Amino acid sequence: MQTTADQSVPEGPMEVGADDVDARPTSREAAESAAGPEAPASGGLRHYLDLLRRTLHVRFTIARFLTALLPDVASGAVRSRVYRWAGFDVDKTAFLMGNLRLHSAAPGFYRKLKIGPGVTIADNVTINLDAEVTIGKNVAIAPGVLIYTGSHKIGPGSMRIGAFQGFPVTIGDGAWIRLGAIIVPGVTIGEGAVVAAGAVVLKDVPPHTYAEGNPAQVIRKLPWAYR
Repeated sequence: MQTTADQSVPEGPMEVGADDVDARPTSREAAESAAGPEAPASGGLRHYLDLLRRTLHVRFTIARFLTALLPDVASGAVRSRVYRWAGFDVDKTAFLMGNLRLHSAAPGFYRKLKIGPGVTIADNVTINLDAEVTIGKNVAIAPGVLIYTGSHKIGPGSMRIGAFQGFPVTIGDGAWIRLGAIIVPGVTIGEGAVVAAGAVVLKDVPPHTYAEGNPAQVIRKLPWAYR
């Protein structure tokens, strides 16, 4: 789980050849910090029952059960339609090769995932929906990718994990997220960008660039073309 502090927020995305490896995302305006899934210090049966209710996701569970009966890869078009039935904003032309691992105990679970037209998502992809995840058109996401939106403030020394907060993640049109990459809360992947296999993306990736490494750094610009 990514943790965040209130201070030291960088002013812009990573640049080609940048040495700055500050782990903070750049945008905080859309942060959802009021309704996190964490338990209060005092606990309480009512709280835990409500937490259980918010983690059941009955329609999503049914969708996963139904699509588990389908073969991987070839059933991608059918799977996207089942996810639409469950209540997610998934374009009918999206292609979901395997069941998505979607997690959150925060309110608004079904409203927080938006998958655009022409998107291809491989198997074993995990998306945390503590805040909104927007995936633009013609995006490709490879197997084993982790996209996370939930975070916590850094607390005092007596308990470093502080109050819950969520930061949205956006993946721009035409981007390609390769095998096993990790995208942390608050990151925007620019249009036409490529994130290399195994990269850990801690800050925004500019459009039409190639980023790799841990932490991810932009190593080159990519030629732009539209067709």
